[in-house]
Amino acid sequence: MSHTKIKVLHVVGRMHPGGIETLLMNVYRNIDRDKYEFHFAVQSAEPSFYDDEIRELGGTIFVQPPPKDGIRSFRKQLMANMNKYGPYAAVHSHVFGFSGYVLKLADKLGVPVRISHSHNTSDSKSSSPIRNLYRSYMRSLISRYSTNMLGCSRAACESLFGNSCWKDGRVDVFPNAITLAPYESLVQENRQELRRRFGAAEDELLIGHIGRFSKQKNHALLLDSFASLVKLRPKSRLLLCGDGPLRPEMEQKARELGIADKVSFLGLRKDVPELLGALDAFVLPSLYEGLGIVLIEAQAAGVPCLISEGVPREADLRIGLIERLAVNDSPERWAEALASLAERKNHGGGEWQERAEALGERGYDIRVSAARLERLYAG
Repeated sequence: MSHTKIKVLHVVGRMHPGGIETLLMNVYRNIDRDKYEFHFAVQSAEPSFYDDEIRELGGTIFVQPPPKDGIRSFRKQLMANMNKYGPYAAVHSHVFGFSGYVLKLADKLGVPVRISHSHNTSDSKSSSPIRNLYRSYMRSLISRYSTNMLGCSRAACESLFGNSCWKDGRVDVFPNAITLAPYESLVQENRQELRRRFGAAEDELLIGHIGRFSKQKNHALLLDSFASLVKLRPKSRLLLCGDGPLRPEMEQKARELGIADKVSFLGLRKDVPELLGALDAFVLPSLYEGLGIVLIEAQAAGVPCLISEGVPREADLRIGLIERLAVNDSPERWAEALASLAERKNHGGGEWQERAEALGERGYDIRVSAARLERLYAG
């Protein structure tokens, strides 16, 4: 009897794998679906990676034009969609500053729970007088129309809600939690078998990265560093999981660096835990991150990680798996750090029990997060 379910609308770009989308799918798989029904308002009519699974879980996806094509048509379509598919108990907006406008519309339609959620520490737009005006206007709308303001890290909260946001009782850190079961079952997996599955020889160093091919993720530095690593350790292989606008440029760069035969561009994958379980080291050289949910997953898999200073401190589970470098450190320096990290045979991070405890204590267990959101949505 779907009409008795509590309907929650998530406002996103599109449901393609990324930190936001991974979190939402983890939540949807673990929330009480007899009681809650998720709808997704997306801004692209193109089919996305998670669409089929959303429908299998009983969810609904609807499209409205992106705001850049005109705010009027966005408003008209979103209001029409919300009237058609609602009424909603909660609108949970994940579109950074623009959440202010979304929640203003939700308030107009009488939605009782209105959540603005910051998943990043930058809107990736360069500053200008008009952009700054837009930011402060949206921040004022967020402040006026949100019933809850969440961020995946302290830095993500401050970036969207302002440095003094902690005086506001509606602001809270909501860690990007993960489903622990697939990482627990890695303990039973044969690591050599996993490595073979991803094309790595027994004596090869297997380095991996998961992330959208965008400027933020800094693939250029990653490829330069891997080219340096190959000089130190010729038997090395790099797995790049993800898709995005800069992928063709990075494929070209790998060819120019003469490492194309050692770099696998894997596209979007559903077997991320297995991929992580096969690695000797994981690299995240991002220019900035809201949190970096892939880093939580990599530590859950017990993989040593080399990350940039642009990744928030909260992403470190403090179980001895994280090393940091600056993005302006040389590729040679990154390569040396990678080589020494990957040498840590049998991986740091202790036993699964220790990793599971660290994940639970720091709020990264999805069961705890899903229950927390259930309470929010129920008002």
